[in-house]
Amino acid sequence: MSSILDPAPTMLLPGLPPKTLVGIDLITFTSTPKFHGIRDLPDGWHFLYTGTTESLSLRSGAWFYVGDIDALHREHKDTALVLRKTNEDQNSGPVVYIWNWNSDIESLISLKPGDAADTRMAMYYKANLAGIWQSGGLFRYRSRITRPPAKNPESNEDSEQVEQAQIQDDEETEETGREDWRLLTNRLSPPLLSRIVGDPNYDVDTHPRWMVTSASTAECDADRIPGLDPQTVGGDGVPGTTGEQERAFRFIEIDLKYTWREGAVGRERTTAALDRSWALGDLIHSFSRYTHPISGEVSFDETVGERQLLGEMQFTFLMVLTMMNYSCLQQWKRILELVLTSSVAIIEREAFMTEFLALLLRQLKRCDDVEGGLFDMDGDDGGAFLRDLLKKLRRSVDERVGVDDKSLVRNELASLEKWVKEEYDWELAHESFVRRGMVRLEDGEEVEIDMNDDDEDEETGEYAPMVVDSEQNKF
Repeated sequence: MSSILDPAPTMLLPGLPPKTLVGIDLITFTSTPKFHGIRDLPDGWHFLYTGTTESLSLRSGAWFYVGDIDALHREHKDTALVLRKTNEDQNSGPVVYIWNWNSDIESLISLKPGDAADTRMAMYYKANLAGIWQSGGLFRYRSRITRPPAKNPESNEDSEQVEQAQIQDDEETEETGREDWRLLTNRLSPPLLSRIVGDPNYDVDTHPRWMVTSASTAECDADRIPGLDPQTVGGDGVPGTTGEQERAFRFIEIDLKYTWREGAVGRERTTAALDRSWALGDLIHSFSRYTHPISGEVSFDETVGERQLLGEMQFTFLMVLTMMNYSCLQQWKRILELVLTSSVAIIEREAFMTEFLALLLRQLKRCDDVEGGLFDMDGDDGGAFLRDLLKKLRRSVDERVGVDDKSLVRNELASLEKWVKEEYDWELAHESFVRRGMVRLEDGEEVEIDMNDDDEDEETGEYAPMVVDSEQNKF
């Protein structure tokens, strides 16, 4: 438990206007005149963002890490990224992040390292941290917003017992929320963020942070209008007037129209178009290069490439969840389509597919946090895109894995299938559908109907193979 004399990592936000939308990880709130920051930040990744209004305004935010970021880098075995040593290496004082409000661009910017004025400002706020704490200006970090239970005047329960029960429930809810956030971000790493959004900015204590805005986009998702200049941003990575072009997202390139090896013909191309396992494996291998930080030896570890794909799935989803970023939504969907249509990978990459499905389930449980609903953002007709992908995956699992086989993928898919059935009433099992039957119309007439939604996958009906006499079709 932190105290005034021994504070835990703290985020100070001087100059933040009242009634500003503030988000930290999985919660949002509106700032008050007395709000000056957030205390008791736990170790791990955090995403702090702001918006001038709750809905129709540009949001800007940044990723930052609390704790030993060098150890995180070694754990993920990513491509080397040189991070500056922070002042905490020489100073045993409290870890304080100071992001100052810039009214010109309506966003938070960090105090610059090496700037005399910013250094003096940082020293001032750190020296007055205890006073800010005592005044109640620091919001204690929470992973969930809890509300006190409504009082029941007819209840005979002892008020102290009710209060103790509420405290216990709040602690359990908080612990669950922190575990959710950890599992939603456990594949993020400094090199992954630098690859996607560019090199980090550093504050006065050389803490790195990676900036994102709700308008950020990848080149493949950008709408370029002839005659209009690209959006410009300030030096801290947020919209401004400096003339510096905004850095585009550098996502993993996923071309779902070309999923076979170069030189493949005939049956091999057809198989790779239906089962994208080759494309998935090729993509993972391209990100599996690992350079040992001490020996400099280069090796290939496919778990590194798998973490890159999982980490990008986490990043894109959370940027949709917090920033409603359209480009991230499109990349999230591309990753889903690639992985969920990889049939052979169910056997060959069992550990990866199992973790992928577990992550997908955890993400779906947070979909209602997206304003207006995640699936409605892109006009997805209630998630029909994902439902069809899961039905294909269920069919692939049934074909590849025996019913009695102990498959981690099957077990994880069963948990996912149970949840989407309860939450969305989705039926993933092919045998659950009656595809042909009689229907009585309003006038009493009975007609036979045939549901041919799966003809494309089954290669029946209008999708059935056609034999063509090549001799008769010569010109």
